[in-house]
Amino acid sequence: LWASYRKLFLTIRDLFRNDRQTFYFLLASAVFRDGLAAVFAFGGILAGAVFGLSNTEVILFAVAGNLVAGIGVFSAGWFDDKFGAKRVIIWSLIGLIVTAIVLFFAHDGGALAFWIGGLVLSLFVGPAQSSSRAYLGRLAPAGGEGELFGLYATTGRVISFLAPTAFAVFVTVFGATYWGILGIALILLIGLLLLVPLHPRFKR
Repeated sequence: LWASYRKLFLTIRDLFRNDRQTFYFLLASAVFRDGLAAVFAFGGILAGAVFGLSNTEVILFAVAGNLVAGIGVFSAGWFDDKFGAKRVIIWSLIGLIVTAIVLFFAHDGGALAFWIGGLVLSLFVGPAQSSSRAYLGRLAPAGGEGELFGLYATTGRVISFLAPTAFAVFVTVFGATYWGILGIALILLIGLLLLVPLHPRFKR
């Protein structure tokens, strides 16, 4: 067990020394992927507590949201091939942040506001996730794909506390559940800012 963790940290150190762009992408993606996970994790809470959806409506929205996310993934494939994965991720994150802010100000809009805003959020989540994996695939050296995708999964889990913490802090400080939307948006913004400066040399 300890030998495995030692090898993990040595690999991360080697990436930091010899391939900073890949290292920083793993960091950036871990941050914005935590924000993406929070969109779904806290969507049901916000739907019921803020926008007044019933349990049945929350379930129906979850089904619709996943369908819309799937449509986003398929459409993102074309944009990814034409414009590159980084641009797809950036515009998806911008779309998510803007929609979250609009949804925050529309917190009194009831179920209709949540359905519209929530489905738009779902549309952007899929492309951000799929293009992030495509981006990493182009960074991976031949024969090193498994290790790099393993690091991708590991880094995501290591900082999976960020968005829940930001959500809880905003709700606690400002005293209303809908403020948690801005906590999630903040994590997405940090991930976006970490991603924008990257200019890696793709290995494939």
